[in-house]
Amino acid sequence: METIKNCLSGIYVMLICAACDLRDSERGDTNFVSMLLIIGIVVVLAGLFLTLSRGAMTTVSNMVQNFLNSLG
Repeated sequence: METIKNCLSGIYVMLICAACDLRDSERGDTNFVSMLLIIGIVVVLAGLFLTLSRGAMTTVSNMVQNFLNSLG
C-alpha cells in the first residue's frame, strides 16, 4: 500500500510541476504577439498612405491643371 501511495504522490507532484511550467512558459508567445502587432501597424499605415496619396495626387493634379489653364 505504501508503494502505491508513493507512486501516486510522485505522479501528483509531476502533474503539478507540469501545470506550473505550462502556465509560466512563454516559448514563442511574445514573438507571435509582436509579429501580429507589427503586421497590424503596417496594414494601418499602408491604408493611411493610400488614402492620403489619392487626395494629394488629386490636389496636385488640380493645381497643375489650373496653372496650365492660366497660361492659356
